[in-house]
Amino acid sequence: MLEHKPRPPLPPPWKEFAASPLVPVALSAGIGLLIDRFFEPPLHLLALLAAAGVVSAVIGYFRSHQYATMGFCLAAAAMAAIHHHTHRNVFPADDVGRFADEQPLIVRVRGLLDETPVLRRSSTEGFGPLQRVDRATAVLDATELRDGSGVWHPVSGRLRISVEQIAGPNEQPPLTGIFVGDEIEMTGLLSRPSPTGNPGEWDYAEYLRDERIRGELRATKADDTVTRLNDHGRAFAILARLRGTFAKRIDEIFPPREAALARALLIGDTSAMDRDEWDAFARTGVVHVLAISGQHLVILAGFVWWTLLIFGVRRRRGAIAVIVLIVAYAILSGLRPSALRAAVMVVLICSSIVSRKPVQSANMFAIAFLLVIAWNPTDLFNTGCQLSFVSVFVLMWGISRWLAPRELTPLEQLLAESRSNISKFLHHLGHWLLVFFAITAILTITNAPLIMMRQNLVPTIGILIGPPLIILTAIALVAGFIVLILGNLPVIGWLAITALSWSDGIVHWADQIPGSSRYVPTPAYWWTVGFYLLLACGILLADRRFALALLAWLAFGLVGLPRTNSDELRVTFLAVGHGGCTVLETPDGRTLLYDAGTMAGPDTVRRIIAPFLWSRGINRIDELFLSHADLDHFNGVSELSRRFPIGQVTMTPSFATKDTPEVANVLLALRDRAIPRRIASAGDRFTCGTVSLSVLHPPIEGPDGVENERSLVLHVEHGTHSFLLTGDLEKSGMTRVLGLPPVDCDILMAPHHGSRSAFPPQLLYWCSPELVVVNRGNRPESAVRAGDAGAAPVWDTWTAGAIIVRSHSSGLTAEAFRRKERIVVKRGR
Repeated sequence: MLEHKPRPPLPPPWKEFAASPLVPVALSAGIGLLIDRFFEPPLHLLALLAAAGVVSAVIGYFRSHQYATMGFCLAAAAMAAIHHHTHRNVFPADDVGRFADEQPLIVRVRGLLDETPVLRRSSTEGFGPLQRVDRATAVLDATELRDGSGVWHPVSGRLRISVEQIAGPNEQPPLTGIFVGDEIEMTGLLSRPSPTGNPGEWDYAEYLRDERIRGELRATKADDTVTRLNDHGRAFAILARLRGTFAKRIDEIFPPREAALARALLIGDTSAMDRDEWDAFARTGVVHVLAISGQHLVILAGFVWWTLLIFGVRRRRGAIAVIVLIVAYAILSGLRPSALRAAVMVVLICSSIVSRKPVQSANMFAIAFLLVIAWNPTDLFNTGCQLSFVSVFVLMWGISRWLAPRELTPLEQLLAESRSNISKFLHHLGHWLLVFFAITAILTITNAPLIMMRQNLVPTIGILIGPPLIILTAIALVAGFIVLILGNLPVIGWLAITALSWSDGIVHWADQIPGSSRYVPTPAYWWTVGFYLLLACGILLADRRFALALLAWLAFGLVGLPRTNSDELRVTFLAVGHGGCTVLETPDGRTLLYDAGTMAGPDTVRRIIAPFLWSRGINRIDELFLSHADLDHFNGVSELSRRFPIGQVTMTPSFATKDTPEVANVLLALRDRAIPRRIASAGDRFTCGTVSLSVLHPPIEGPDGVENERSLVLHVEHGTHSFLLTGDLEKSGMTRVLGLPPVDCDILMAPHHGSRSAFPPQLLYWCSPELVVVNRGNRPESAVRAGDAGAAPVWDTWTAGAIIVRSHSSGLTAEAFRRKERIVVKRGR
């Protein structure tokens, strides 16, 4: 009897990486990008390092290969840093961005459209903005600019254009009928992108800088401000026509809801999807099945490859056909980083088939990385790009080893052969289902820190629904492309529609399950870096002991460090535009909010309020005070309650009696989430450790008039310091408050966003503030100014950004986040 000899273990992956010559070059280039991104060394120093690296490589080539490798790595790092630096900082003298300033300037610009317009429709739910506005955005390659002098200046460079239009049943969306390559003339307000206004907020200006954009051009009423001068003025405009043809065919074949999904899946057009639908896919952790990524290209390439083989096409010809198709599709979809990475790897694999020369996996991975950063060096800092490379690395060198089938012993082989055909089929089916779910679970865990960094989300339900959705969207992808190319074949069209309908149903079913996802504070950078270092070491060294360390590290990050108590009351007036949200962090660790809304709608919670709270490590709101029942002060409550547990909501006596759909909806949302409500009226007093909150207004009944006159006025006291929060107080409400005994306050929230009619001079004598804070959503000229406040300085959130006030035993300080200005409001006693 022959002795069974087990297969020898596979060598650890680090040996493959060490033997691949392009891996150290790619690693060095990545380090160079990181150095320039975070330290910004001088350009001349980088040039000297690049030259030194090239010289060292040349000398080392003739004397020592070790020195040659070190020289190449130094040159790669320096040249990558130079590429990143010039991409973000070096612009020609005629760049259109030099005309942009903080104050908007009315200009007329001509140029070629460089990006398909993306339409963002206004929310249709009950918590939407006060005036529904559709917005279309695109990128314009500027060629001429006419300023106020009436002179046309030749310019170059890119502008982000934005056209807004009041939504209506008979109104066409802005920028309709304008495509990539069209030459247009546009009149609007040119300004420099504003820096971020709040801690934790996504830095839009830095994003535009990564896209080499230094100016924004905004306009309203597209018919009056945007004119097409020439259609399709570029060679690649054929892609715009093709995308337009595909979009039209999708709308003709698919029902409206499935058509929106099909557009996103097939041609990367997400404009037809509303925010709620997109958020449902994001919350359940399966948004990658819609956004065109490497997964889509691999599925399409695999389908075409096997189809050609079935029809007898030779392998080399089939490989060439796959190359042509994948490159064309990657370009059609906009060359997103993940699609470019997948296209490069598919092309390299197919090229090895054509040339009959094998390609090293690690080298292929390095080439894809180098080409992605060569195309756009800032893509390395794009979350989608990071997720793409992490997932492929884990799949190729981790999962392929961890889930590789174990070699059967002779006895196990005998038992397997003795099974019936049905039993074998069911056994194999169960095995592959387990493998599929295991792959999804592993990728969900390994991608979790990046998703937490960008979306503050842990989509646990994605492990369950990920595999069926990948199968359904793969069916929809293949069937959809057949329909787009060959027309509406009945069975194929039905298959695509059914797959998309089921996908949509599964996502919305999963989104309703309690605990299907969890919002978490933003993890620390050091923790995220530590996680991926442990992951890389575990995979490269093929040591499973790292798995336990990795899970412990992940659990530590999810639980987080407990918030420590201090003697400080921190009050932050967030810059939310025309609206209000004031965050109070008490010394005993509680978080209180005064209002949560803005005219921009509930999306402000996602963009500003929630990121700020997460950046502060806050994952619970102990109490939410609603000043009054005007939309711009409460329309973020529903979105807020979706992301944070809320201990209690306190409102005025008249809040729930306002007969509007929006008030009814917010009350329903509080009831559905079992959030307690209480009524606050004049004379009530609440305490949070060393912080007390006294209600000065409104009384239990009245005064008559609009909701502003019954706005909740809170007097917040901490030690010898105090704050007066007034909401939109005005008219009879203001008269009543001024009739009360005067109070001393250090920080006064200007009533009704600083409106002159709501800010009588008597208020300053009544409360004697040291600093006046204005929640502004417009230019300073339309609201109270410093001269109106006597000796007290006036800070507004429009120019200062978030205003952060700290009260502690040594004094009272204020900081303007955007201006980086700090003052001592009051010294300790």
